[in-house]
Amino acid sequence: MCLGCCWPFADVYLEDPPPKEPEPAEKKEYIVVDEPAVFYPIGAPQQAHYASPPQPQYQAPEPAPYTHWHGSSKAEIDQQNINIAQATGATKPVQLVPYKPEPGQQWWCRETDGTFTLRTANDIMENAQPGFWQYAHPGGYPYWIRQNKV
Repeated sequence: MCLGCCWPFADVYLEDPPPKEPEPAEKKEYIVVDEPAVFYPIGAPQQAHYASPPQPQYQAPEPAPYTHWHGSSKAEIDQQNINIAQATGATKPVQLVPYKPEPGQQWWCRETDGTFTLRTANDIMENAQPGFWQYAHPGGYPYWIRQNKV
């Protein structure tokens, strides 16, 4: 073996290298077909005969008995509005002018058909005009009375 300080000489072996094993010849496999060959002209559609895989059997579940769903009644909606009004302070007496309402502060609003709804101060000033403020009773909470446009 030559060290790195010498001239580049080839290594010399004292023994012959082991003989190489011959590579095995490729083994060819043949398929035997019992059916006669069918030839089609070029460009003609060929028919393929494939066995289709078995289809899984699916059975739809039985539907649940139909139940009617009804929305909230007017009394339930009115009770929800009363609860919201009490929670947001719409029924507490406050000084109306000058007043800087908090975002989302709701007030009672008497609509033109006589029903009461809850609306934010911005909604009243932008969408419920014309109208005016009135107190429920002296020292009570203010509410907006909506009027028909003339």
